[in-house]
Amino acid sequence: MEPATGSRFAKLSLFSLLVAGNAAAQSEMFDLPRVSLTPIGGYTYGGEFEDDEGDLAVGVDDAAHYGLILNFRESARTQWEVFYALQQTEADLSDLPSAGEADSMDLTIQYLQVGGTYVAQGQMARPFLAATVGLTRFDPDPLSFDSENFFSFGIGAGWQIQPSERLGLRLEARLLGTLLGTDTAFFCRTGPDENICAIRASGQLYTQVQTFLGLIFRF
Repeated sequence: MEPATGSRFAKLSLFSLLVAGNAAAQSEMFDLPRVSLTPIGGYTYGGEFEDDEGDLAVGVDDAAHYGLILNFRESARTQWEVFYALQQTEADLSDLPSAGEADSMDLTIQYLQVGGTYVAQGQMARPFLAATVGLTRFDPDPLSFDSENFFSFGIGAGWQIQPSERLGLRLEARLLGTLLGTDTAFFCRTGPDENICAIRASGQLYTQVQTFLGLIFRF
């Protein structure tokens, strides 16, 4: 082999090794952890219950929420996800004759859902998509109305920022939809003296939007 040809071959081999090594390093950098735990906090917007037979409505105030996300690695780019969020807010009762003199009521809304995430490639900031299904629980003031549980789903998108191996940040916006079902009664009082419901909804979709920030702990 001529010296010039051998030199070119050596340079090409060295370049190939560098490219392969860099690709391997990036692959390790982008691999998802076996388990990650993310406490979250943010703000929830929207939410209203409408009566099918009239103009009555119960609006829910925008309010802060907090929660927890647990992820398990499924592949190099996908994770299983358990999502929990709790919002403590108030419901506007001014349209409800059955509410008496009360203009508002404390209302706790909880979401518990399971699903998965897809995390795209990136170095420090990686975009992702999340999809989950589960339950929504509405807990009104226990002295006023009964609690209710319904099927719900969530679709989220955002960024995972990973400056170190063990810690990161999760920035996300998530749409949450709750299916109220057919002939659903809301804000009911049951007991020996009365059995009434303030709102009756049929096949409605109760929606809220959450924006939040989370601190990712990787294991």
